[in-house]
Amino acid sequence: MQKRLEFRCWNCDKPYSLFRKIDEDNPQLWVACPFCHKEAIVDLDPYRKPVDKIYRGKSSSNDNSGETEFDLPDILPTRPKS
Repeated sequence: MQKRLEFRCWNCDKPYSLFRKIDEDNPQLWVACPFCHKEAIVDLDPYRKPVDKIYRGKSSSNDNSGETEFDLPDILPTRPKS
């Protein structure tokens, strides 16, 4: 599912928003600023946090290791595309 995300351009420092799909396997987004047309990369890995789930029942093997979700700021900073 796509989400509307807000970014701040590394070049012109203007905020803009785009629809992007967040992929758990690839936590980097490639975006282009609509104002100055510079390409940028957004690294989402620093905003990944582990998820703790609690289940009811008798099973003591609640293995939810590796499950994460993104706790994103309101405006994501960008960096130049290398």
